[in-house]
Amino acid sequence: MGRFYYKVYGLVCESQVELPALLPVEKISNIDFKVRVVETIPAFQIPAIFQEEGLSYNESEFYLEMPEIAQYLVQNGKTIYIKALTKDWDSILLFFYSNCLGALLFQKNLIPFHVSGVVNKEGKVWLFAAPSQTGKSTTALKLKEKGFEIFTDDTALIFVKEGKSWAIPSYPMIRAWKSTLDRQKVYKESDGSRIREEFDKYGILYHQDFSDEPREILGVIFLEEKGTEIRVEKLSQMQGLEFLGHNVYRGYWIEGMNKQILQFQVLTSIARNSSFWKASRPENQDTFESFYKAIVDQIME
Repeated sequence: MGRFYYKVYGLVCESQVELPALLPVEKISNIDFKVRVVETIPAFQIPAIFQEEGLSYNESEFYLEMPEIAQYLVQNGKTIYIKALTKDWDSILLFFYSNCLGALLFQKNLIPFHVSGVVNKEGKVWLFAAPSQTGKSTTALKLKEKGFEIFTDDTALIFVKEGKSWAIPSYPMIRAWKSTLDRQKVYKESDGSRIREEFDKYGILYHQDFSDEPREILGVIFLEEKGTEIRVEKLSQMQGLEFLGHNVYRGYWIEGMNKQILQFQVLTSIARNSSFWKASRPENQDTFESFYKAIVDQIME
């Protein structure tokens, strides 16, 4: 097998297989983690704290099995093992990019957040947090039409340095439902490929426009579908902390991975050094055009 080198969430990866969604880099001696393809997944070194069919984990080990696709083991924040059960590597890597990288970050005491984001002309970032299919990607793509650059599509790390909040993006891949692509003019269906045949969702790579540099955060905007009209409001730090806590990526793993104290420390630090807003739009109505304009007019400008 070969040796391929990538960066993701600011970490350097050495992999035995190509990882097309990640940012390729030249060979680097300082490797943060490795990806290995194996015939047999290693056994846990200590007992699992959480266990159900196809999923088990503790503070330093995470096992996932997707039937007829692959088995995965993330161990000690250093190695991700993959046992392929199919030749369809697009399907295999789908769960690597999401669950495995998320587990690796937790093992490295890093808290990922479920956010998208755009970069303004000054190189600073606005982040959008929301449940799936609420409009994170659509809002970001509508803003790209108006001159903003995509920072990250689905996840990011957030940290505080010298009294300011900063974000590190995940990797240059946008995941968008067909309905999202239909609402914007930046990308076409032909620019990407279906993530899985049974889902009407597309993966679009944007390596040429991607930068993995940490960016200062101007604010975090929580999106929701609620009420009968578009509303925008400023949130307090305590409200921001609560909403941000609901947007920890795979937050239901926190207890089994023993990251409760770490999560509290990260959340409170970000809340003390960030600005938060909430933007609401009517449920089940196509109001994205006026919605993103309200966000720009009332928050971003």
